Amino acid sequence: MRFAAPGTVRLDDRPPVATDIAPLPGAALRVSAQERYRITPRLWPEHLCSGVKPSHPYVLTYWTAALGSNAVSELLRLIIAAKHRSEIPHPVFLSVFCREGLVHFHSRAVWVRPLLPLLGRHHVGRLAPQLRRQHRRDLLSVHYPRPTGNH
Repeated sequence: MRFAAPGTVRLDDRPPVATDIAPLPGAALRVSAQERYRITPRLWPEHLCSGVKPSHPYVLTYWTAALGSNAVSELLRLIIAAKHRSEIPHPVFLSVFCREGLVHFHSRAVWVRPLLPLLGRHHVGRLAPQLRRQHRRDLLSVHYPRPTGNH
């Protein structure tokens, strides 16, 4: 017994595809594709911070492993904008920075740390084993200012 569809069967036929498909006006776009409002970040007072300078190899090695290269590059742009008091587009990773304690909202302003803290245990635990061992060794050589809090 044979089962077949009526008519001629062509092996090269494909299902119909609509060629006029486009997103509706006002449809959601990727966050990175949306027009972002602009902010002027401010620096936390340095005497209230502890950590390493943003240009320190520790930041590029370990914070990049923890947050990702795009987030760290955006964080560095945010710090530079705060130092120069210049306006930048709202960072895509701003909520991540807030969660990590690198940025703070206060009095309708975005405050960014001029010095970055060392990784917390939750970040170190997620590093690759080899990078975790290297981090343990590097902690012995990282010198950073502690907050004085007297200003």
